[in-house]
Amino acid sequence: MHAISIKAVLLASLAVIGVDILSGLLLLGIYAPDLSGDMTDAELRQLLAQLMHNPGYVLLSLILGTASTVLGGYLAARLARTVPYFNALAFGILGVLIGLLTPADLPTWYRAFGIVITIPAALIGAQVAKRSL
Repeated sequence: MHAISIKAVLLASLAVIGVDILSGLLLLGIYAPDLSGDMTDAELRQLLAQLMHNPGYVLLSLILGTASTVLGGYLAARLARTVPYFNALAFGILGVLIGLLTPADLPTWYRAFGIVITIPAALIGAQVAKRSL
C-alpha cells in the first residue's frame, strides 16, 4: 500500500471529475439546447432519457468518458512518480467503486461498458505516463 500515492490518486480523481462535468455540459449544450432551469423533474428526466437513445450523444459520451479515464490514469501515474501502474490501477478501482455506488438513470449496458472499460483505460494512461517519466 505504501507504493500507492493517495494524494496522486485523489488529485487525479478530482481533475477527472472536473473534466467530466465540463464535457457533460458541452454535450448537453450540443444535444439538448432546449434544456432550461425551469423544467420540471419529469421533463428533465424525459429529456435525459431521450438523450440515451441518441446514438451521437451516446457514442460521444462514451468516448469522452473513456478519454477522461485515460487522463486520470496518466495523472495518477505522473503525480505519484513511482509505480505508475499501481497508482493508475488505484485510480481505476476508485472509479469503478464510484461508478457502482452512484445511482444513475442510465441503461444497464451503458453502465456495464463504463465499468468494464475503466481499469484498462486507466492503465493505458499509466503506459503513456511511463513513456514520459
